[in-house]
Amino acid sequence: MALKGPCPALLLPLALLVACLALSSGDPWNLLNDIFRRQHVNNPKNEAINNKVYCNMMMWDRGVFWKYTNTFIHAPISTINAVCKADGIPVGGFKRKSKKEFTITTCTFNLGTFSFNGLSGKNKIVLACLNGLPVKFVRHI
Repeated sequence: MALKGPCPALLLPLALLVACLALSSGDPWNLLNDIFRRQHVNNPKNEAINNKVYCNMMMWDRGVFWKYTNTFIHAPISTINAVCKADGIPVGGFKRKSKKEFTITTCTFNLGTFSFNGLSGKNKIVLACLNGLPVKFVRHI
């Protein structure tokens, strides 16, 4: 006889299997790090004709259009994560400053045009870290 609806007893083992596989990958899972990556990491930098177009595209695509300003870091995630370990200098609390400069694009909302403007450059960055992973972009220096 065929099943006629969802069977929760079969879904639980499947969900546990997926969770075990995710945990066994060796990388610590951190929801705040996932949010940080979505909001601040873009490597390689998406192509756009200028920073204004780039910022408007990225802010809407990443769902951070509600923020007045947001910075995207254009570096491999392993290099960014290293700021929270040996490649960062403690600056108080959970914050660490990078030893090297990163290519970044800072997008700022312009109320006059109701769009985002962008400014790119190379700067050191300050990140808030938790369990060796970045969870918040604090500022660039």
